[in-house]
Amino acid sequence: MSEEISADVTSSPSSVEVEGDSRLASRLRINVSWLLKLRWAAVAGQLVTILVVSVGLGIELPLAALLTIVLIAAMSNALMELAVLRLARRGRWKVWAARGELLPGSIMVLDVFLLTAMLYVSGGPSNPFSIFYLANISLAGMILRPRWLLVVCASVIVCYAGLFVDHQPLEALGGVEPGSFAIGATGERPEIRLLVQGKFVAFAAAVAISMYFMTRVTSELSQRRADLRQARHQRVQTEKIEALATLAAGAAHELASPLSTIAVVARELELHLETGDHLEDAVEDSKLIRREVDRCRYILDQMSHDAGAPKGEELVRVSIAEVVEESLARIRSRDRVELSIDSVASQVELLTAKTAIVRGIRSLLRNAIDATPQGEYVALSVTPDRNGVKITIVDHGEGMSPEVLARVGDPFFTTKEPGKGMGLGLFITRAVVHRLGGSLTFESVLGQGTTACVYLPKTHDPEPRED
Repeated sequence: MSEEISADVTSSPSSVEVEGDSRLASRLRINVSWLLKLRWAAVAGQLVTILVVSVGLGIELPLAALLTIVLIAAMSNALMELAVLRLARRGRWKVWAARGELLPGSIMVLDVFLLTAMLYVSGGPSNPFSIFYLANISLAGMILRPRWLLVVCASVIVCYAGLFVDHQPLEALGGVEPGSFAIGATGERPEIRLLVQGKFVAFAAAVAISMYFMTRVTSELSQRRADLRQARHQRVQTEKIEALATLAAGAAHELASPLSTIAVVARELELHLETGDHLEDAVEDSKLIRREVDRCRYILDQMSHDAGAPKGEELVRVSIAEVVEESLARIRSRDRVELSIDSVASQVELLTAKTAIVRGIRSLLRNAIDATPQGEYVALSVTPDRNGVKITIVDHGEGMSPEVLARVGDPFFTTKEPGKGMGLGLFITRAVVHRLGGSLTFESVLGQGTTACVYLPKTHDPEPRED
């Protein structure tokens, strides 16, 4: 079983606003990209349809007019593709996002006019492909907000009504004659005129109903997404509060013991000084107070590190071999560590907070040594991995259960006996490694020991050395 430990990143109000702007820009870019792809598919579909109808079915079509309209659609899409590439190069998606949905909305209104032009020269409302007006409305309902959806729907109704007023009849279709839409139109068959007018009313009602329900659905989805973002934000805040409470409780627990000792010994020292006897005991008491104060200072020093890196420490270039060597330098049981460094990995340079990463690796080594029985060895190996190095530390201790493994790295959580560990070592190491762009993972099986793997990215490939 393995578990990768990662650091949570929270946002300030200003960063949330920036994230919102980026999200709008990303949504606009994706919508426009897919819209342009759909338009290329529509151009291809129109060409195939014209070919099948004119050649396959032998129906006479105004090919020149239809192909001209298809060419206009293709040229407009090509120009929009170029415009999108320029926007991407200049990074101006946020500027267009601030203008709302002007770009995709304008494209969809243009598509309504192009469809109307094709229907105008090929039978008007009698053409069965007039149903594609509803396809435009459906697509608009998915990517546009209510204001622009209303513009598209109004354009569809006006254009569809215009086809009843005037169009070029197609002999193979028959159907609606130009001018038959007018309320006062006269003709030999009034029932046909009523049917035509009813057809338009039904179409307009279908558009209105579709617009209403799509607006409601998109509004509900937007509200749902907003609720999910709010719930996620509240969860993060709750986790921060819980982490702070854990930190405070752990600090109180660790400091309570030395502070209580100091209080008791200080009282005894006071009594010794008042009576003037047992001065030797007074000296011992004062030494004990000093030791306990040093212990408190050590605890506070460990907690004062900013996520494991001493405040003010700069990132420096250092070889992984040097990092490993310094990590081993202050290990008391150095002879119990079996070291293996790959020749290529040893030359890798890291841009790192040197003191912090050395402390982190040293902490892992000490934990491994403490867990390994006397007479057994801890294996430390360094190998190249992806675009960096992997440091692997293997002990032969009792291992950890899945429940314990899941808590590894929590602040003030330790499996050591009281007084032998504060539970901050892995917490600090985790934060250091992740700040440097790396990862820390653990694998452990009860009775078989534990393996800790640290991945650290390198800054660049090492230059070849001269012999």
